[in-house]
Amino acid sequence: MNFIKKPLVFLAFALFMMPSHSFAQYQFNLEPFGSYFKDLKRYELGFTLDVPTGTINGVTRVTAPFIGDTTNLKRTLTGQGFGMSIGVSAPFKRTGHISCWAMDVQLLLHYYTWSNLNQVYGIDGSFTNAAEPISATSYEAALPLGIQYMVGNDAAVLTKRLPMCASFGIGIIPQMYMTNLNEVSTYSNQFAFGVTPYAKIEAGFFLGWCIKVRLMYTYGQVNLFDANNAIPSQTGSTIPMTDGPFGFSTTSHFMASLILMPFSGKWAETKWYNTYDTYNQHDRLN
Repeated sequence: MNFIKKPLVFLAFALFMMPSHSFAQYQFNLEPFGSYFKDLKRYELGFTLDVPTGTINGVTRVTAPFIGDTTNLKRTLTGQGFGMSIGVSAPFKRTGHISCWAMDVQLLLHYYTWSNLNQVYGIDGSFTNAAEPISATSYEAALPLGIQYMVGNDAAVLTKRLPMCASFGIGIIPQMYMTNLNEVSTYSNQFAFGVTPYAKIEAGFFLGWCIKVRLMYTYGQVNLFDANNAIPSQTGSTIPMTDGPFGFSTTSHFMASLILMPFSGKWAETKWYNTYDTYNQHDRLN
């Protein structure tokens, strides 16, 4: 009886150990969470085109065939922006050989321009540009924080053997803006703060470096600027630039970014026979 029990115990122990040994050869092990932020091979740089939308609300001049004002007239606003970002992903939950859940941290620095803020209103319901237009410039510093599902060469393995990668994620963006009216020096350096949710999706290829395209959308109102009274002409005209208070807010951002992982050329995993392989290229990639 002891002879039977001991081999069975040994066999059970062997069966228990063998899968864990072979599995470890092909599946990455999670590192201490903080170590990922020290790994330059995980960092990425982004170059972004941003299309912000917003609303402008306040006193608007009415023209032809008479001149007057209309109050609390709201209209939509579209700006133009660009900027840069730096970011890193830190895996916290593995889901397969080449996939994981990760924390996504970015720093965004963006620049926006807003044109024709003081358009005049016609009796036919159309807006036209004022004789002396007002434009504004906004500077943004933001810190998107979120989680994302990653699969492919940049997920957790950091491998050159996989040609593609993809991810999607959600999170929040704490942000700070500084806005100036370009034509009016008395209205400058107005600061605004906000927190808005975001969603993003990205896909990439390894072409000597890992290069990705990211689409991100964030929605939520942040009040950027308020002028509390009329703004007189800056050229000596008797017609003011605006007849009364107005302000504008941003309500959404659509961002398209080109992402480069500048240290991905130093990713170590390149050949199937390397002893540090962390997934099985002949197994299904999940």
